[in-house]
Amino acid sequence: MEERRKYMRFDVSLNIEYMVSGNSIPIEGISFSKNLSREGMQLILDKNLVPGMELEFKLRIPGDAAPIYAKGAIVWLDKAKKKGEPSVGIRFSQISAFDRNRILEYVYNEWVEKTIGEKS
Repeated sequence: MEERRKYMRFDVSLNIEYMVSGNSIPIEGISFSKNLSREGMQLILDKNLVPGMELEFKLRIPGDAAPIYAKGAIVWLDKAKKKGEPSVGIRFSQISAFDRNRILEYVYNEWVEKTIGEKS
């Protein structure tokens, strides 16, 4: 199967606060990321959501006091609950370039640390 992603995904777990935008009944909660990339993230999420729904996010990078705010849309969902973790794929629709770079710097540093640790 051919890989369709444009950007590398990094396996990083961050706490994510989310809220479904424009919904008459508020859907909000706290979840965590399974992986992150330049363009989006995979969230462990078992709410009743569908592709196309817009979400607002607040996430915090460990050791960084300033939260990151972003918006994104669900592009896929995995109801199969592989490994007991139902998940959704999110594509960022609004995130500042500065915050995107903060995420990328963090996930890259985590990846380097993990990679070096595995080689030791």
